Amino acid sequence: MPRLPAVSAVALGLVVVACRPGHRETARAAVALPSPPGASVTRPPQDSLDLDLVAPSVIRAGEPVRMRLRVSNRGARPLDLYLRGRTVTVDVVVTRAGGEVVWRRLEGEIIPAIVHLRTLAPGERLEVAAVWDQRTNLGIPAGPGEYAARGFLLVEGDPVPTPPAAFRVVAR
Repeated sequence: MPRLPAVSAVALGLVVVACRPGHRETARAAVALPSPPGASVTRPPQDSLDLDLVAPSVIRAGEPVRMRLRVSNRGARPLDLYLRGRTVTVDVVVTRAGGEVVWRRLEGEIIPAIVHLRTLAPGERLEVAAVWDQRTNLGIPAGPGEYAARGFLLVEGDPVPTPPAAFRVVAR
């Protein structure tokens, strides 16, 4: 199948900001998205797109792990995002402390080859929820231990990742 011409390229200049301590752990990445070739839109500042993955810092074994990927425009101008899928599509990958992938939200899913434009106004935030049932992609309970989750916003080109958000699953 022929590849569609690129509408915009995604610059993955990530700036990692430390996780905030407290009840919830948040992972952030700031990313700059250039304008499509030939566009008359002024390029947004480097830190205008802010990605957060919010997850609980501690959760009991067997309980659903509720996470939110938040995308915010911290710039002074509207920001155009070229997103994949019919709706905003995000992937979440959960790994053990050693880096072994335990669960991937989009494992085996088919994402439509559709790109849609979503404009974020200055200060606007977009949130997408994901829930991990603490089972591996093979359906086996993952069990207590140290984990990290990383969110990926699916845009045209390579997905934009968040830094990992660490959390601990404790026995009941």
